[in-house]
Amino acid sequence: IIPAEKYPMPRNGGTTMRFLRPVPLQPPVVQLGNTGIEPASQVATREILDAAMAFYGTSVILNEQVVIQDQDPVLSWVTERLGVAMRQAEDIILRDFLLSAASVYNCRGGVDGDNPTEITARDLSNVAASLDTANAFKFLSGKLGEDRFGSAPIRSAYFLLCSTELQPSFDAMDKFTSSWNYPNQNDVIYSEYGAVLNFRVFTSSESAVQRAASMNGNDVFNNMAVARESYAHIDQDGYSSQLLYRPPIFSGPLALNGTLGVKFAQSQAILQETWLRNVRCTQIA
Repeated sequence: IIPAEKYPMPRNGGTTMRFLRPVPLQPPVVQLGNTGIEPASQVATREILDAAMAFYGTSVILNEQVVIQDQDPVLSWVTERLGVAMRQAEDIILRDFLLSAASVYNCRGGVDGDNPTEITARDLSNVAASLDTANAFKFLSGKLGEDRFGSAPIRSAYFLLCSTELQPSFDAMDKFTSSWNYPNQNDVIYSEYGAVLNFRVFTSSESAVQRAASMNGNDVFNNMAVARESYAHIDQDGYSSQLLYRPPIFSGPLALNGTLGVKFAQSQAILQETWLRNVRCTQIA
């Protein structure tokens, strides 16, 4: 969700948020001349992108005796677990949506003889070049070098969303700069692992991994290379997250079980599909 453009769906605003994407016009590169003949006009059009809201939720049953007798504050830690599960669900839903829409780049610059190969700086350079060719917007303008031991300047960058299992691959990469070696920590967040050329690398345990899916039977990692304004995440106003507790008195004639649950609404949309890449790779042993 971190790189997504955030939009709120207004309360009582219907079931669908609509985005209008202008279609580029052809640049006027032909001289008008002195003939007085006007060139053919272009038609300005926009593409319609619709995102329908969807609702999700889960709950936990709590026996009244557990709440009464357990020495830990049961409702408190169950609430925390439900909150974590909800945020993980938001990421997983958005992850699967991006995988279904992004064009695929199979890494081929590695030396493991697999298809795809392990990820390399050359592969990331190719992906960055393709995004630049599509006139994609970078997220960050870069970091100037500073007089600090072990630090290095950072280029303007797109985001690369990866699995935590790939961290050893980045550590072994020549062009990799750890986030701890940035000139400063001004805009570094907890999940940022480092930078390679024109990519800032973020890792997550929820990243998509296809087990034993490569040509040689190795795990294939799906790493999302994203540009700014490439996709959107939409929250329902007043329904982004709701915590619901029903005490045991409402469960039945003996009032034995209470429930604690969360529900939320969200949607997502691809705003510019040419600004997304699914960079598929394996991991070298």
